[in-house]
Amino acid sequence: MVNYCVCAGCKNSTKTGHRVHGFPMKDKATLRQWVQFVRVRRAHFSMTSVTTNSKICSAHFREEDYDPGDIRMVSLGLKRLSQVQLIPTAVPSMHTHLSACPAPRPRSTNISAARRKRELATMLTDASTQETADSATIDDPLPSSSTCDTGTQCNLKPLGMSHAVQVNLKPKMVSVGTQTTLRMQTSTPLTSPEQTDEEEDPSVIISDPSWVPEDQMSDEDEEEPFQTCHPQQNGIDKFIVCKAELMALFAICPACCEKCESRIVQQGGTFIKIEQVCASCGYQRFWQNQPILHRNMPACNLLLSGAIHFTGCLASQTLRMMTLFGLQCISVSTYFRHQRHYTIPIIIQAWQNDQAKNLSDLRAMDGGLVVAGDCRSDSPGHCAKYGSYSLIEERVNKVVDVQLVQSSEVPNSSWCELEGLKRSISLLRRQDLHLSTLVTDRHRQVAKWVREELCPEGTQHYFDVWHVGKSLGKALDTASKDRQCDQLQLWRPAIVNHLYWTAASTPDGNPAVMEAKWRSLVNHIQDVHDHDTPAFSSCAHPPLEGDQRDKEWLEPGSMGAIKLESIITKTSLLKDVRQLSPQHQTFSLEAFHSLILHFAPKHTGFPNLEMYSRLLLAALHYNFNANRETARRSDGTEKFCVRYPRFRKGAYVVRPIKEKASYGYATSLIEALRESYTQSPKALQETGPII
Repeated sequence: MVNYCVCAGCKNSTKTGHRVHGFPMKDKATLRQWVQFVRVRRAHFSMTSVTTNSKICSAHFREEDYDPGDIRMVSLGLKRLSQVQLIPTAVPSMHTHLSACPAPRPRSTNISAARRKRELATMLTDASTQETADSATIDDPLPSSSTCDTGTQCNLKPLGMSHAVQVNLKPKMVSVGTQTTLRMQTSTPLTSPEQTDEEEDPSVIISDPSWVPEDQMSDEDEEEPFQTCHPQQNGIDKFIVCKAELMALFAICPACCEKCESRIVQQGGTFIKIEQVCASCGYQRFWQNQPILHRNMPACNLLLSGAIHFTGCLASQTLRMMTLFGLQCISVSTYFRHQRHYTIPIIIQAWQNDQAKNLSDLRAMDGGLVVAGDCRSDSPGHCAKYGSYSLIEERVNKVVDVQLVQSSEVPNSSWCELEGLKRSISLLRRQDLHLSTLVTDRHRQVAKWVREELCPEGTQHYFDVWHVGKSLGKALDTASKDRQCDQLQLWRPAIVNHLYWTAASTPDGNPAVMEAKWRSLVNHIQDVHDHDTPAFSSCAHPPLEGDQRDKEWLEPGSMGAIKLESIITKTSLLKDVRQLSPQHQTFSLEAFHSLILHFAPKHTGFPNLEMYSRLLLAALHYNFNANRETARRSDGTEKFCVRYPRFRKGAYVVRPIKEKASYGYATSLIEALRESYTQSPKALQETGPII
């Protein structure tokens, strides 16, 4: 690739055998001096005009600008001249080789060459009269006599130009690489619209009519490099712009206000790059709608993938919606590539940090852990592909661990729950955390393993009351279908409530007392309130009067009473009643499982890593919003609502309305994704998830 010198009028390049030097992009102070040197004779050159292809040839540097050690090595024959490097503080300073008086082509055949010469001399003379006594002159004044490209001798005296003087000479161009009529403009030339207050300098801006931009624009096939920067992209507002309205912004040249050509030179996903070229003045620029992260990743492409994943949306539906809307976006394959290499590692890193913090806080608490554990299958029935086991610490209401078990790792899907519990317990043991209380459902494999492995270590194993009451209600519904036992349907809510009262009224969890309280239900429904068990000899309620006495009691010896006694005194149910949890239940765990449906709905199948990442997202969301306060009205009173749960079969419950959920964790994930990719995409990819 041929590199040309960007200085006005200089036609040196690597093609002519000259050495060229790139701009010092890392040293902003030195870079600004290089730009000011070019702007002395090229007024529209600015900091934003500098690219990786911008070069200045060796003819603009003095000998002392080069490394003395390299020059010594060249003199000894140990280095080639092309290997001599500039010193870090080198600044171009030589203009002597430039032509001071270019030969502009006639604007009209009616204007003579002598008249053009007089106009040029008059303008330069008028400019020289405006300089002040204390103004600084430019490094290289114009020579008193120079030869134009046409061979005409121009006798102009050197002029000391003040920094406050602007010579308003600007070439008028009609096509790229072709110089035409020179217009003597009397207005101040417009500066590049990309300039900022920090980049501009109050020094002189002298436009040299000898500048011929064909050297910089002749290679139209050369690709313009990306302009990289690293702003806070997730904190910047983004707008939807139609293509026609966007291209209309590039229809007018910002330099000469003439119509110009613009075209899209590159497009990928949400990224677009536009080239604008003015045929009148030769102005050219490249514009892109977003910065590039690291090397070649458009920022919005990566952040869009992160936003879809971190919010739990389905990529196919989201991208299909954008496509139907006509919005340029990434493809599904690009999303899955970003997910595999970048977003999944970010989620796992965030979960590991959150889990480490929670475990550290729990280690400082006394009494060991009080956790609730349960398994969730990704599909109903016994054909589940995944089983996810979750542990929630009941005192702080935080998800402690989530384990994903694939059914192919165990004999069948019903074994996923036991395997998930084993993995979670192993994690707690590695963290030197003692499990004092474990609340689960009535899974028989889990109960046997806990009884043999954890109970000898001092762990108390309890059953959740809701799970026991759920199966009890089903048994009562089945029994009440018999015509002789239809009274059981009227007593069903009271029987289930008595199960909850049995556990709640025994805070120490004494198994014998809970069994005695539960057995007393058989006598109570038959209007018998004294019992023959020493642990609970009589009902705890006061004497019944009025409406409490007028109930449809079951007749002793009736079919309904016999059926109820057989259900209540069933051996398996009595064993479960003795293990009912008196204080902590798995209600929060069931709420967490309902939340997983948003991030990993059961109607969609996910690969292993994606399923695991979505479970972790649900855990992060739950932990971030677990302890929300109850919403309040303007007068300070709490808000409540009436709900009709499905399991209540038409009955309602009153629940408090919590404050709106926050998604601050998703914002943190987006920021971590941008920073991690900017620092090292390869490192982020190599530290991928291992589960």
